[in-house]
Amino acid sequence: MAEEADSEPRYYTWVDAQGVMHNSLITSKKNVDRKSAKIPQEKLDTNTPTNAPDFNVDDFPSEENHQKKMDDRIAEKKPFFTWIDAEGVVRSEAKPDVMVEFVAEEVVYDAVFAPPFRLPKHIKQGQCCERYAAAFTAAVSFNGSASYQVDDTLYPFQTQSGSVSAGYFSLPELADKEIILLKGYKLPRDSSFEVIALDEAFQPLYLASKLKGLFIEQTWKDVAYKKIMLEISDADVKYLVVFVRPQSLSLKQRDVEKNNLKPSKLKPSSSKNKIPEKIEALSNYRLSVMRDQFID
Repeated sequence: MAEEADSEPRYYTWVDAQGVMHNSLITSKKNVDRKSAKIPQEKLDTNTPTNAPDFNVDDFPSEENHQKKMDDRIAEKKPFFTWIDAEGVVRSEAKPDVMVEFVAEEVVYDAVFAPPFRLPKHIKQGQCCERYAAAFTAAVSFNGSASYQVDDTLYPFQTQSGSVSAGYFSLPELADKEIILLKGYKLPRDSSFEVIALDEAFQPLYLASKLKGLFIEQTWKDVAYKKIMLEISDADVKYLVVFVRPQSLSLKQRDVEKNNLKPSKLKPSSSKNKIPEKIEALSNYRLSVMRDQFID
């Protein structure tokens, strides 16, 4: 009778989170023990530990594999840059995969200042540029840079065709071989550079004319500019005078400046001898000069 009383099912009542009432059967410990006793002993695996994990260890990588996956994930993410456009909108763009290979044949200089290319001696004997000594306020140190704002109010440079606005740079302690990178901002695409190199006595050593250079379009990080590259292999060069013309001189205009011809000496009736209109140099622009080591 006791066993029948004990075998009588019992329930407990409970309410779940949704407010629904449930009745669950209460299983006595004795019934559980009886059911366990019916399990054959040979089916029990005594070699299986009771605290065996319920997950696969192979699913978890080692520390080295985990770090490698993290490094690969970072390498796959491309870097990007952010900028603000003309309307004030913040924009982001992935950095493009650009690989530039530089070889020696690609280095092209717009002019080379070396002793074999010096101006004739009779040009140095005349008076040239001593009066501009106070104008060389932009000193460019080695591996450094300097800027000069060119306008028509300070130190106009006198040429055979008239006065021009120019920039004046000094190059202290110039090495035997150096590279000069010259940039001009706010310049038209078809403009050309004129560069005069002077010695410590402000006498001309070299003249480079009609240097077209390269025109660099405006980007998100820089404004448009023109640049030229000079190789200077003469330590006697101490100063640079730079001015810019809006376009290259015509052949006849160069002859007029070179020979200092007067208009009256040319026949006005001949169209071939017609003097071109005077080409004025540009003004209100900025020049920047950088010095770097020359590597063979």
